[in-house]
Amino acid sequence: QLMQQQGVQPNEVTFNTLINAFSQAKQPDKANEVFQLMQQQGVRPDKVTFNTLINAFSQAQQPDKAMEVFQLMQQQGVRPNEATFSALINAFAKTNLPDKANEV
Repeated sequence: QLMQQQGVQPNEVTFNTLINAFSQAKQPDKANEVFQLMQQQGVRPDKVTFNTLINAFSQAQQPDKAMEVFQLMQQQGVRPNEATFSALINAFAKTNLPDKANEV
């Protein structure tokens, strides 16, 4: 809010930083809210955005939500990388679903 009061528009870097902050605070739903706001404001999420959000759900042991973000990533034409797949594997491994992790 302070940024906007000062006339500074957030970009993908500032949104990614906020998403990461909520991820580190183990608040994936808040991270997802920032992600939604990012898109509403017309800022296109990049690979870092998606990887950070996938990691947030992975750390919170919510592999289904991590997979939803991965699918959205693909729908929006953002190519996954090694960090993407590592976060997905961790999401399933942390929830004791090694077969699902192996499918990734």
